Amino acid sequence: MRETWNEYQIGDIAEVQTGPFGSQLHAKDYVDEGIPVIMPTNILDNLRLDITDIKRISENDRNRLTKYALEKGDIVYSRRGDVEKCCLINSHQTGWLCGTGCLFVRIKDTEQYYPHFIGYQLCTPQMRGYIRGQAVGSTMPNLNTKILSDVPLKIPPLPEQKAIASTLSA
Repeated sequence: MRETWNEYQIGDIAEVQTGPFGSQLHAKDYVDEGIPVIMPTNILDNLRLDITDIKRISENDRNRLTKYALEKGDIVYSRRGDVEKCCLINSHQTGWLCGTGCLFVRIKDTEQYYPHFIGYQLCTPQMRGYIRGQAVGSTMPNLNTKILSDVPLKIPPLPEQKAIASTLSA
């Protein structure tokens, strides 16, 4: 028998954080070698990330901006433009920075909520359309922490979340 899927909003199970604003991270701060910074242009469909032309900052700048350092399981969104795309941070990308123009979702209790499942759910066509429809701005769609925190989710028990995510990642 299938157990009940509970309804939540992202803000119930995760913290939503914007990336650094322009005054905190300038073009002059980018370096050739250093800590990668995920920008909206790096975010692809289906939780994927393109690091071909990824920006980088020094270790000193990353230490100054630790509030924006990413952890495994974080889900990064573009705040402007193509707002329904998101990527999932893996262990190799832990410590990278959420860049200007992005925001990220960090699951509060990974013993109860599986980030991969949440990420896959956020990538469904229905959810992408919902998020795009909630964005504000007449010229260019924009997301903010409130909009993303209010996104509704239906979540099954953890074993079912893991089974679904495993199937989808195969």
